[in-house]
Amino acid sequence: MTDLIRPDRRALLELDAVLSKIEGLGDAGSRARYDRDDVYRWAIHRLWIAAGNEAFNYVSALGRHINQTQPWGRIYERRNRLAHQPLADIDDDAIWRVTVMRTGGYRQRARALLS
Repeated sequence: MTDLIRPDRRALLELDAVLSKIEGLGDAGSRARYDRDDVYRWAIHRLWIAAGNEAFNYVSALGRHINQTQPWGRIYERRNRLAHQPLADIDDDAIWRVTVMRTGGYRQRARALLS
C-alpha cells in the first residue's frame, strides 16, 4: 500500500515520525542524562542522522537542491556532521539545544506540508 504514497509525502511522514522520536527523547531526558548516558546520547545522534536522510529524500523528491531548501538543509547538514565527525568532535551543546528547542518547530513545518 505504501507504493501509492507520493515519494515526497512518504519522506515527510517518515521525517515527522523521526522528529517525534527525537522530541520524545528530549522531553524524557535532561542535559545531565545526555552527558552521562552514552546510549541515550547516541540514540539522539542516530535519530538526527535519520531525520537528515528523510529531509534529503523529501527535497530530492521535489527536484530541489538540499542546500537551497531550509530548514531541511540545516537538518541534512547536522546529519552529515553527526555521521562523519569523530564522536569527540561533535558539538553536544548544539545537538542538545536543537533537540529541545527546534524539534517541535521542524515538526510543525513538516505537518503543515502534510496537510
